[in-house]
Amino acid sequence: MSTIIPFPGRRARSNSRGEHDPVRIAYDTLAPAYDAFTADHRHDLWLPAIERLARRHGLEGRRVLDVACGTGKSFLPLLERGYAVTACDLSPEMARRAASKAPAALVQVADMRELPALGAFDVVTCLDAALNCLLHGDELHDTLAGIARQLAPGGLAVWDIHTLSLVRASFAGDWIAERGEWFVCWRGTATPAVAAGAVVEARVEAFRRRGSSWTRTTSRHRQRHWPLRELLRAAETVGLDVLEVLGQPRCAQLEAEFDEDRHIKAVFIARRA
Repeated sequence: MSTIIPFPGRRARSNSRGEHDPVRIAYDTLAPAYDAFTADHRHDLWLPAIERLARRHGLEGRRVLDVACGTGKSFLPLLERGYAVTACDLSPEMARRAASKAPAALVQVADMRELPALGAFDVVTCLDAALNCLLHGDELHDTLAGIARQLAPGGLAVWDIHTLSLVRASFAGDWIAERGEWFVCWRGTATPAVAAGAVVEARVEAFRRRGSSWTRTTSRHRQRHWPLRELLRAAETVGLDVLEVLGQPRCAQLEAEFDEDRHIKAVFIARRA
């Protein structure tokens, strides 16, 4: 079974993949630096755009489940807009930070690949390309099936993925940024010619200034590019009707005509068929 830990709460139990799961390790390690690492991600603009999209497709209620919530950046704008938020993340370190920011939200530890019944929600989000962390088709199927099970009648699911153009650009290059007490280095290991559906890897080194000295952590992040047809097929298999796929050229902009070569993300909105 998945671990479900409200914060503050009981000591975490291991899920079936255990504490040695590489995704959990990567995000537990990155958690202290995650907000610095994603400092230029404008969730304050992006989430209102997603809310408008959901409203256009009939969203009326205000019960939200945010799957793979990280440190809370993907749900805080909705909480501030009056939504009742439940959130979960595989990483206890991520979930702990999210809970500390948002006492009004119910933040839990749960693996999106093994989502237990968390409630009936008007909208379920799974953002920041969390689905790209799924490397196998059965993981994608199980995650989407778990999301579908959380939807109240008429509820909507919203998720996004990295496009091939972003995977090729990001995972084939390096970048560094100094942000406050943090100095973050991203090192991609792929090539610009990576094929559709490929698994790619990057390493994130986060240096933290402590007086006159520095500490360093290194996390390994693997992602798979998911072609549009495979995502649509997986959604259909678990009983999700994809209503629209939008392209995102940059933060908070959503365009009706999705283009794998031009957009950095695809944003999906679906409901149970």
